[in-house]
Amino acid sequence: MQREQEQKRNFLTISEVSNYLQIKQKTIYAKVEAGDIPCYRIGGLIRFRLEEIDKWLESCRSCNKPEEQSAIKKNRKKSSKRSNNHVDKIARNVIDEETKAYYSIDNGKSDRIEGPREETSNGSI
Repeated sequence: MQREQEQKRNFLTISEVSNYLQIKQKTIYAKVEAGDIPCYRIGGLIRFRLEEIDKWLESCRSCNKPEEQSAIKKNRKKSSKRSNNHVDKIARNVIDEETKAYYSIDNGKSDRIEGPREETSNGSI
């Protein structure tokens, strides 16, 4: 009982939390900077309380059923494909417009003679 009270009063360091969660210290620092993980800043030090870390872990827990997760993933993939297709379509339209603007018949004529036999007979090849 006394040990539990000591643990509640004691603060954990970055390395202790990293070991406890089994993730890299860089990840802990990133979560602190983003405000994702509960912590205390004491001067230049960052400290954590174990019970707050445990509560935070529970809030991170996914309670979705596998069927719901797969439906969410499918929807995400579809929406990302749509946005990529939309961007591709816009890019193609811009390229086509620029190509027409700079490579129209008014800006020059093709050197190609109709049919390969005519090119050979005319000495183009």
